[in-house]
Amino acid sequence: MSSLNDPPAQARPLYLVRSSLQLLLASALAEQARRDGQAQPCLLFLPDLQDPALFGHALQAWAQTPFEQTITLEPRHVPGGPTHRRTWHDLDAELTRAVRRWRPTCVTVFNDRQDAGQRVLIEAARSFPTARRLCAEDGAQAYTGYVYRRLGMVTRWRQKLRMGPQWCDVRVLGTHPLVQEFLALYPDLLRPELRTRAVRPFPSAALGAPCLRELALDFCRRLDWDPAELDDCGALLTLNHSTYAQRNPHYVELVQGCVQAMRKAGIAFAYKYHPRETQSDYLGLARSSDARQMPRVLPVEMAYLLCRGHRLLVIAGMSTSLLTAALLLPCAQTLALVHASRHGDQWDARLLEALRIHPAGDADGVALWLTRNLDR
Repeated sequence: MSSLNDPPAQARPLYLVRSSLQLLLASALAEQARRDGQAQPCLLFLPDLQDPALFGHALQAWAQTPFEQTITLEPRHVPGGPTHRRTWHDLDAELTRAVRRWRPTCVTVFNDRQDAGQRVLIEAARSFPTARRLCAEDGAQAYTGYVYRRLGMVTRWRQKLRMGPQWCDVRVLGTHPLVQEFLALYPDLLRPELRTRAVRPFPSAALGAPCLRELALDFCRRLDWDPAELDDCGALLTLNHSTYAQRNPHYVELVQGCVQAMRKAGIAFAYKYHPRETQSDYLGLARSSDARQMPRVLPVEMAYLLCRGHRLLVIAGMSTSLLTAALLLPCAQTLALVHASRHGDQWDARLLEALRIHPAGDADGVALWLTRNLDR
């Protein structure tokens, strides 16, 4: 690990990472840069995660890391952790110092709405105006119609005071005026607001790199979970947070119908709760002898990386995990549980077809899909 007190490095790319998916995508970008003979980048890690120590230890032990340096910053608060919060002033100063010390040739953020992402973009534009400023997609929002609600006048005024005149109330991720280029896994399927901007395809092939598999295996070892457990499972069910289920009661019925259909078909399955799920087992799946639970803090993308050759049936609600399954599991069949009470989860049929994601809105649809895919 490096610190902000280390001597300045020569100009390099810099990635601001906050989530497990962002870490995976940034690592693939760094690996592609290494393959292309470019300078190795800096990973600026500001975890917005349930167990940041797990990620910190894994990054520190990563022998094949594609990053020249990894700088880990303490977040303002840890989800589900103590209520004590760092001041924004302290974090803002550290972000600014990190950008200035690294002297980046380009910066990449994955969320240009959050304060941290905007600070990196603003500081890069101010201190290194020739550095390229990019935003890489952070999941499903790049392909849906979701729009953040406009902030109130007082909040916008306060943010301008805190961040400077270049702060922007971003309502669609990737549209901050300082973003010069957008990186997309599926450029042809982007939402209209992003298709009109400069777009570069994400180097998806780098996601299969051995160094990423090494990182995924290390996560599994730290959580004492053997990915070979999936060898005997025909399906993997990834679950939304219980608060999502409370807002969408039909989702619970659909999941329960899916489980019954798998049992009737004799399909052993694994399931994974959301990393921030606080209830022990809100769907009662732990009582099933034919079901195996994956550690909830294990990023599902890490499991996908280790199962690329598996002919799994992947079942999930409308979420980013479906997109990453379609990307990382070329041999899998993917089912989206499209419940009647969905809120803002409507996906374009063209997107579902292109990613080979089959939608099902009731138990009969799930059962029919399972029957069709059992012998494939």
